[in-house]
Amino acid sequence: KQWYQRRVRAFTADSVTGKKLMGKCRMLIDENEELGRQLSQGRVAQLQAELSLQKSANEEMQKSLDEMTGFVLQLDEEVEGMQATILHLQQQLKYTQDKLKASNEKLEKCSEDRRRDEAESSSKIKSEKYDDDDKQDKRKRSEDEEEVVKKKKDKVRSKSGKESKRNKHKDKDQKDDN
Repeated sequence: KQWYQRRVRAFTADSVTGKKLMGKCRMLIDENEELGRQLSQGRVAQLQAELSLQKSANEEMQKSLDEMTGFVLQLDEEVEGMQATILHLQQQLKYTQDKLKASNEKLEKCSEDRRRDEAESSSKIKSEKYDDDDKQDKRKRSEDEEEVVKKKKDKVRSKSGKESKRNKHKDKDQKDDN
């Protein structure tokens, strides 16, 4: 400790050792400042490089965002067009379904009318057939009756003819007898 204290007392700015120490301190201070500048410049350069990269990334992201925005707007327009088309097709489908329903109802009514008409027609035909059969039966009976009447008349005539021949023969016989 004594040695140290002696040396400290012996140190002065004008002494050779003092001058050496002061020169060494200045040199260390300069070196420190230079290293600080280098560190600072290195850090600034690093930060500038990172900033530049970040700006590039931001620009790319902005371009992508602009492209996506344009794409989304285009999709939005297409969706609106498709929605309009879908609405139009839904209206056409409803119209066609209503028309089909009305046609089916009309067809069903026509089918019912046709079935009813066929049934009535069939009844009429059967009735007409029965009427025709009845007429034919009546005609046949009438013809049969006429035939019977004719035969009876013929019989009566033939009887009358025989009687008249008999009468003529009788008259002749009576004349002959007279």
